[in-house]
Amino acid sequence: MKTYNIKKISKVDESQLFDFYTKVYSNVKKSFKINMKWYYRIGYNDFEPIVIIVGDKIIGHAGLIPGEVEAQNQKHKVIWFTDLIILPEYRKKGYGKILIQEWMKICPNQITFCNNSSLRVFKKLDWKHDFSTKRNIYPINYFNITPVLKSFGLNIGNNLIRYFLKKKLNNRKLVTPVKISETHIQDLVESSQIIEKNKAVVVRDENWFRWRLIETPYKDSIFFFEDKGKFIVAHIFYQNNLKRLNILYSNVVNNEKDILDLVVKWSIENQVDFIWYLTSNLRSTNRLFSLIFKKKINFAFNSSNMILSKFLEHGLSNAHGIDSDIDYIVRDR
Repeated sequence: MKTYNIKKISKVDESQLFDFYTKVYSNVKKSFKINMKWYYRIGYNDFEPIVIIVGDKIIGHAGLIPGEVEAQNQKHKVIWFTDLIILPEYRKKGYGKILIQEWMKICPNQITFCNNSSLRVFKKLDWKHDFSTKRNIYPINYFNITPVLKSFGLNIGNNLIRYFLKKKLNNRKLVTPVKISETHIQDLVESSQIIEKNKAVVVRDENWFRWRLIETPYKDSIFFFEDKGKFIVAHIFYQNNLKRLNILYSNVVNNEKDILDLVVKWSIENQVDFIWYLTSNLRSTNRLFSLIFKKKINFAFNSSNMILSKFLEHGLSNAHGIDSDIDYIVRDR
């Protein structure tokens, strides 16, 4: 193995860094370069992504998003693991493991939603995991989101499904969402304080919500649905010729069907193809979401704090689509 160096991305030439991103991410866009400080919440504290360099060449990158998790009324700094990538020609040579181990030194508490390949690596490094978080999809246009049906191009089928779905919701009023703004921040903060005790929870304060929803490059596509004090924050966008609505955050725990029905009705009327929703073990899985489109999300973690580690063994009780980069990871990189 050749001699290597580990550096924070702020210590690397920006053009060299973006050249690396261009090589490893086929869909990387200029917006990622422009908004890189937002993606990794750089400036919030001293934590920031790192790269591994061989010679004068960046060969690997490990990203992060800093935040806090609370357990037993104590707040702990954490980093979300994101964007681990090694150049293809340097893989299976030990550089990935070295990079992860160096990344783990940045903060004593690390968490992530990850794929199966990453989970296998984390297990070798004695990380623990939990499967209580679920990704749910509520399909509206089956003919677009199902590859076999999509190949037939049956728009009439889509129209029929929308007709019958809308008929079921005839007694529901149509709620028009508004774009997210500063006026919603306080409501979001107050709702985030309603948590279960004696369980690990993501801390979302005013600064966090402002970073995630107001300072985001996706602000113009984030909307606020509200009815009778219940609300849902949604990210609405096109991807792979599909219009999707990602539910990022909600203040409802039980009896959530009412507000979700309103979001579904709006989605039917506005040509949304499917609704994406993340739930933790605190939130009951809604009847609207099909078992066929339900998937377990790998939650992995490592902590030097025994109390926090014990609490994290049960997952994050208030996990949402707004957490980590799971909502936007495939957009710009």
